[in-house]
Amino acid sequence: MNTPQRTRVPRAVAGVQGAHRARRQLTRRSVIARQLAQIAPGTVTVQTHAGEDGRAKWVVLADSTGHPVGADAEQHRAAYGLLRRLLPNVDWSGPRTYSVATGTVTETEPAA
Repeated sequence: MNTPQRTRVPRAVAGVQGAHRARRQLTRRSVIARQLAQIAPGTVTVQTHAGEDGRAKWVVLADSTGHPVGADAEQHRAAYGLLRRLLPNVDWSGPRTYSVATGTVTETEPAA
């Protein structure tokens, strides 16, 4: 029986593809940082807390000291909507924290 051979991507091509991926991630992180600064200046983390139905019930926009920034409900909705649109592969059904500095989303431990 003939088994198809896997085609190997040359290292140079793989390197270029990796560079393109990194550039897209860096661009996305910069866009999110810039738009969050316009939505709620001083925001360095966005924490989402989900309810039992999986939908976000509240969003916390925090500054570098971990304190909430002065933002109204519309700004919180805009920040959450921005993250959902620009990071569609993230499962937002649980508590998550987005770091503006690193551009990463981590699972947040529920508060006791």
